[in-house]
Amino acid sequence: MEFDEAADQAPPGWRHFAFEDVARLPDAVRAHELARVPPGESQERIVRGLFWTLVYHLDAGRWDELARHEPIAPELIAALPDRVGAALDVGAGSGRLTQHLVPRANKVVAVEPSDPLRALLATRYPAVHAVSGWAEAMPFAAGAFDLTTACGAFGPDPAVLAELHRVTASGGIIALISPEHPEWFEAQGWKRISTPSSPPPEHAQWLDEFFGPLDPPHELVMTAV
Repeated sequence: MEFDEAADQAPPGWRHFAFEDVARLPDAVRAHELARVPPGESQERIVRGLFWTLVYHLDAGRWDELARHEPIAPELIAALPDRVGAALDVGAGSGRLTQHLVPRANKVVAVEPSDPLRALLATRYPAVHAVSGWAEAMPFAAGAFDLTTACGAFGPDPAVLAELHRVTASGGIIALISPEHPEWFEAQGWKRISTPSSPPPEHAQWLDEFFGPLDPPHELVMTAV
């Protein structure tokens, strides 16, 4: 998501953070994220624009609780290939999508730059190889995966899409669940599957107050490489 869009759409929970929290981010994360910030932005706009980064790295438990109450629509999981050799989950978080790849692949790798979220994932799914990395520069050989996935992580970013294609084997599948701007992918020839929006499971009120109305993933775009 572009910085301006992220700042404009920041959920109410951005007020939970202060500008000083940006300095608490790991050095590499802070440098990576501040590189997206246009010159002259106010401290408030920076906090708003980096809301999700602050949550992932400084308050991972909140994100994990959100993901637990925004389950992926079963129809989208059913649309993924039944069996592959190697599967990759990019921006895996605490494993909301990863868990569904485990029974479908001989090998599952998860890329997640947040140390706390990656630790949660590794503890829950020890068979998954969890690594630190950024979507636009992943530490894998070209064509390493038969299925490359992400959930709620990316939109039509050229650098990220190029990297997703690079690590996916010829004949493999790239599948993005709840991507930003799914209509863009559809216009580019990706197969789009939309399911009716379903209400989230019963949950604590603070989740809505912090993140805004919950919206379980119900969009999928896929393309063959």
